[in-house]
Amino acid sequence: MPNKIRSLADDEVELVSHNHPNKLFCQICHVDLTPMTIPQRENHYEEHFSDEPHASGSVSSGSAAGKESKHTSRSPAKFPSKIRIKTPSNFIKPSHDKQNIFWHSSQDSNPPPNFSPGLISVLRRALTRSHDKGATERAWLAFEKAVHICGEYWDMMWGCGYRNYLMACAALMDQQTQPLYFPLLDAPAPPGLRNLQILVERAWKDNYDQDGARQFKYRLVDTCEWIGAGELYVAFTYRGIPAQLVDFALPRGIEPLLQWILDYFSGSNSHRKATTVSEALRGARPVIVTDKLPIILQHQGHSRTIVGCEQVKGGAINLLTFDPARHVPQNIRRAGLIHHNPSGSGGSTSRPTKALHRVMHPVKTMKAHKRKSPDLQGGPSKRRHGPNGAARHDQDVIVLTNEDDAIDGQFESRGGPNPGVSEEPEPEEVLKIFRVDLKQLSKKKKFQILWFPLEEPLSEQEKRRRSEVTSEHIEPL
Repeated sequence: MPNKIRSLADDEVELVSHNHPNKLFCQICHVDLTPMTIPQRENHYEEHFSDEPHASGSVSSGSAAGKESKHTSRSPAKFPSKIRIKTPSNFIKPSHDKQNIFWHSSQDSNPPPNFSPGLISVLRRALTRSHDKGATERAWLAFEKAVHICGEYWDMMWGCGYRNYLMACAALMDQQTQPLYFPLLDAPAPPGLRNLQILVERAWKDNYDQDGARQFKYRLVDTCEWIGAGELYVAFTYRGIPAQLVDFALPRGIEPLLQWILDYFSGSNSHRKATTVSEALRGARPVIVTDKLPIILQHQGHSRTIVGCEQVKGGAINLLTFDPARHVPQNIRRAGLIHHNPSGSGGSTSRPTKALHRVMHPVKTMKAHKRKSPDLQGGPSKRRHGPNGAARHDQDVIVLTNEDDAIDGQFESRGGPNPGVSEEPEPEEVLKIFRVDLKQLSKKKKFQILWFPLEEPLSEQEKRRRSEVTSEHIEPL
């Protein structure tokens, strides 16, 4: 029987121990998981978190200003001050190195089990088929090399903010609009869960975000503290990566939040007419893969990485998310791996990006290379950028290639009755994992977004100006 649990304060979480060294119990409901397979145990935990996962920090409690307000103010997110962990007798804490595992799509090595590349392409195909059935009208997806990273057993109760950070880093290090981001994120230490804690503490010691530091009592390393978008803003700013926070106070519905995200991914601007071929072709496909970076959406109790949005029949908007609290089913992950590496050779298909990273890494080579257009450094680019070479928030970016047809043909050839061959997952099965609708979010009134404008890296002076966490506030008039 499990040990008796004392009453916990609202800001505490306790993992309970059991007197059965050969048994494994759920740390939430104490059900005996020993007879279950690993996928069954994962599904059991997923049911606990499917509605409102409690795995990340809370959103800013600051007040908001007018709908189009550009003024900024401190966004003090409030988090649990302590997480007390009483280790179960059969709990084995992974080594420090295993807690810092990181991978991105341009690496030659195979992805770790909780890293799932190629899912943007899986979503694109599922949404296209959903459109063919009349359910999806339009959809816009983020940068094709975004990677889903889910939590593991040892950080399930507190790791969502960290996993969202790793998903953002994976995309930032593979994009080619700002190639200098790669060495800034890769050195002196690459992204990692524990490395992020070290990075934030160093920023605090260097006088960044002193309000937030006091909330954590200046200690984050080797703890199980929840973190939010404010801490991620500090980490990216300290590394010289431009990032921006937006706070939403929405007492009368979340439509302004959904519209903001739709405008971000679709590049909508009712006051501007199409002036480029890419803009004119925007209506050519119902599902568009853009060069927009994923964004991080936080609310009380959880945070997710947003990788797109879908407009369904009738005009309603669904968000498409990489949720770190959700494990990707194996058949969907296998489909993503086929898109990521159709040749099956174990390496990425993006040779220009990898070549660029070899040139730019390590960080000391920055002094020996002048900033050039991505088209000059990485070979022919499949992307179209704005006049300044950056995929800005208000610019339309579109990818039109023939590679999807080749992948589709390969999938169709694999869809036969041959044993051991992956079949394409049904669109409803895919969208169920990644889709978040109005009903699921409407219980919340405050949200915070962290997004990346893909501007040039920050100078030391610019970093210092942003050392205090500020945000734009949006509230319906």
